[in-house]
Amino acid sequence: MKGPLINARQLRYFAKVVETGSITRAAEQLYIAQPALSSSIRQLEDSFGVPLLHRHSRGVEATPAGELLYSRTCSLFGIMEQIHADISRFSQNTTRYFSLGLPPSLVMLIGTEAIVAAREQLPDVVLSLREDPSFALADAVENKEIDIAFAYSVAERPGIHLTPMLHEELLLVTHPDQAPPQDPVTLEQTLALPMAQGGKRDAGRCTLEFAAGEQGLSCEVIYEMQSIAGIREIVKRGIAATTLPYGSVAREVAGNELAIRRIDNPHMRQIMHIVRPAHGADPAALDEDIRAYLLSLVDLIVERQGNLANKIDPP
Repeated sequence: MKGPLINARQLRYFAKVVETGSITRAAEQLYIAQPALSSSIRQLEDSFGVPLLHRHSRGVEATPAGELLYSRTCSLFGIMEQIHADISRFSQNTTRYFSLGLPPSLVMLIGTEAIVAAREQLPDVVLSLREDPSFALADAVENKEIDIAFAYSVAERPGIHLTPMLHEELLLVTHPDQAPPQDPVTLEQTLALPMAQGGKRDAGRCTLEFAAGEQGLSCEVIYEMQSIAGIREIVKRGIAATTLPYGSVAREVAGNELAIRRIDNPHMRQIMHIVRPAHGADPAALDEDIRAYLLSLVDLIVERQGNLANKIDPP
């Protein structure tokens, strides 16, 4: 490092800037002066010796180095919260602890709201929020590392119980200059483009490959990367296209940095489940306030995506 050691406050400030996409909005939400926040970000960049933010007329966005720092910061704060929760269990107070896993697309779509809503709806609950791919979250629930997860396209198995909550569309994502003129596009048109996808256990990739197999089509992945930030960067440079849920690219679509098209013939959808340990999976076993909190998050996911997501009626 070129400068002094970084501290938790600098990381918290940086994370808020990335989440809001604006130093001005972040300063308002953090209740600090904008020059002080800008100075904190510059100190971070000096410490690492690399730019962490692209600054432009619409605000700011994380560089690849900034995306990595943001991801590691979220993981670090999650670990710190979990340490606090685990150690605090030794006290004799009545505080409850609840850990929830969300995949990256949902963290981007509702992550901040999930934390704020927990504070408002569950005042006596300490929430620990974990971000990981769907397959890793299902493993974490089974291994009792977290209580519950929202996860996509997870297969039923003895250690976990799945409750289907909503259908969510997978979209073709391209550079704006490379977007097909028609909307929707067919799966065959989608697969004709050079594809960037997550690893072989990635939920979106599994959905795409299954649909391709059903249609007798070849699904060739040119760029494999288990990082939504990295895949977005490849697509923003016009190197490849990808398929992602809306939450993964909402900010970039609004800023005209990426374009989306719906995929039809066949309709590309994945199922989001609430994943719980198989033992005690009876919904009635959940505290009523936590159950209501989870359902409010499902409603928010649907609301944020409009006609790209719809709830599944309970059996």
